[in-house]
Amino acid sequence: MELDHLRQQIDECDNEIMTALEKRLQVVHQVGEYKAAHNLPIVQTSRRQELIKRLQEEFGSDNLTPKFIKDLYGLIINHAESLE
Repeated sequence: MELDHLRQQIDECDNEIMTALEKRLQVVHQVGEYKAAHNLPIVQTSRRQELIKRLQEEFGSDNLTPKFIKDLYGLIINHAESLE
């Protein structure tokens, strides 16, 4: 395989990741509206812990270590909470 072809595959993966994140954050806005309308707290620590645990169990591997998943989703969730 040529390096350019491999890089193209990486670019396609990056596009999929960004599209999925944008979709996720659109839903986050809806969650924020729901929480505001129902006087619910933005930060729900138990939900964060459950999500990270589920992702670690489902997707944990040599490439996606539990620490990486925790760090990555920590960033994603922190950003999402700032949008809510």
